[in-house]
Amino acid sequence: KKTNKYYFIAGEASGDLHGSNIIKEIKQKNSKASFLGVGGPKMEKEGLTSLVSIDKLAVLGFWEVLKNLSFFLKLKKDVINHILKNQPEKVILIDYPGFNLKIAEALKKVSSIPVVYYISPQLWAWKEGRLNTIKSCVAKMIVLFPFEKEWYLRRDYKAYYFGHPLTELHSGFLKKYKKNNFNSDFVIGLFPGSRKQELAKHLPLYKKIIKELNMQNKKIHYIVKLFDSSDFNPATSLGLTKNFSIEKRNSFYAFHDCDFAVVASGTATLECAISNTPMAVVYKTSWISWLIAKLVLKTRFISIVNILNKEKVVEEFVQNNASAKKISQYIAGFINNKGTIDYSNTNQLLFKKNIYKKTSMEIIK
Repeated sequence: KKTNKYYFIAGEASGDLHGSNIIKEIKQKNSKASFLGVGGPKMEKEGLTSLVSIDKLAVLGFWEVLKNLSFFLKLKKDVINHILKNQPEKVILIDYPGFNLKIAEALKKVSSIPVVYYISPQLWAWKEGRLNTIKSCVAKMIVLFPFEKEWYLRRDYKAYYFGHPLTELHSGFLKKYKKNNFNSDFVIGLFPGSRKQELAKHLPLYKKIIKELNMQNKKIHYIVKLFDSSDFNPATSLGLTKNFSIEKRNSFYAFHDCDFAVVASGTATLECAISNTPMAVVYKTSWISWLIAKLVLKTRFISIVNILNKEKVVEEFVQNNASAKKISQYIAGFINNKGTIDYSNTNQLLFKKNIYKKTSMEIIK
């Protein structure tokens, strides 16, 4: 039965961004469409009625998830009941595999509502066993990278690839962008992440990096990227009282305004590469989560830019290697040598037009 209802589940800022754009596209094709589920402020702005605040879902790491297990178990039950009550035409799961694959499994047992998965779990990096769940519970998988489509095909599952949505977002952004000119020798973008655990680990590190850099050069301007869920004060958390600005808009504004970016591993590293901005990738997590990750990860790199290229294109400073001294020295080298990074291969791999139009059509039909 056609209900014109679509149920979305996104668990973090990047999923909220991509989900909002798909909802926007679906509305253009179907004026009667309504949207339920779990999402953030961007999806809500486009018309999603969210069951719970996305902030509660932004938990990262094995140990951190374990501590919040009772919340996630209750939420899973509530979501399944909500889906059964509303009977949407499709359930669209966006990334966030730890929770979303459990939803797909639970829903399969009680309903025949088809599940579309947008942004594949990184099975090629770890937890390949999840492929069985996808084969049995997901009607359609839409991936972001060309190698993922081939990866699935080699394992007898058809996935759909149309390109990466950030390339299309960037094209639209460039039409309205005007560069800021700061009274400084060098502009550095600071991207500590969006989740509470990331901020707790990264902000003290970034504060030390700023202190190290300011000892060498007083005329640096810092752009601090704040997400909707970020609630830290740059003065207390980063020691910034002057020569800084806050960027709450699309990350591309900060990337195009800065000469170099310090970026927490995640979607922002791709945004940085698409912007052709030199960067250092940093990542710190709890030691328990890190030790477990070391045991199960199948890839040499954590940054998707390096993973895509199968070689080190950008420098990674991870866990005990993420020291303020090492990172500040690396940035100083860029400042002094006016270095660049060649992202041409990355952008070539990502680019394909009309991702939203094709994705939304795959969801609707």
